[in-house]
Amino acid sequence: MKKIRLVVADGHRLFREGLCKLLSMEPDMEVVGEAEDGDEAFRTVRDLGPDLFLFDVGLPGGNSVSLVRDLRSQRGLRFVAITSYGDQTHLTALALAGVHGCLVKTSGLEELLAAVRMVSQGIPYVDQRTAGRMIFPDPRSPSGKDAFLGLTAKEKETLFWLSQGFSNADIAERMVVSEKTVKNHVSHMLKKLDLRDRTQAAVLAWRMGLAQLAPEVLGVR
Repeated sequence: MKKIRLVVADGHRLFREGLCKLLSMEPDMEVVGEAEDGDEAFRTVRDLGPDLFLFDVGLPGGNSVSLVRDLRSQRGLRFVAITSYGDQTHLTALALAGVHGCLVKTSGLEELLAAVRMVSQGIPYVDQRTAGRMIFPDPRSPSGKDAFLGLTAKEKETLFWLSQGFSNADIAERMVVSEKTVKNHVSHMLKKLDLRDRTQAAVLAWRMGLAQLAPEVLGVR
């Protein structure tokens, strides 16, 4: 079994070592490095080439947004940020910089493992306690409407659930359709939006504000 290789960065040694120990106990995960500040994190990720970088947004010695931007050139690297809620501007900047997942420090082990596994598979993960703080353009504004104008109601609903981190099987259950139908919706949606994969679709949904809307606004069950 191929393991998910991680680098963990947090300025608080006790918290960082606890995370590393918990992650190392999972059969499909391997912590290959850790760091206590931004500079060490950059060097460690660059030198070890992990699959996923799990980091505290308040990492000492550097701006976490700049760190993500500087590391984006690492091929195949995915990012999961850990926050103590933080301010809206910072969270939005992280989302736009390319972070694939976001957790809060009060998250449980189940949420942590779900975030790591989902993000490593290319599925975005955003803790619902931080989702409302990520400010993006409203899709009901002219620029937002244009992005999703060609989508059918079912394709928008599929995109909404996809942006919440659900798999095709989970989406099928919520929409009461077959998994094949969901796959068709995803395929058509990607083609209409000129996107390469579901990760790009989820990022667009967050950027344009679709993912932050209350389900009833979209007519989602």
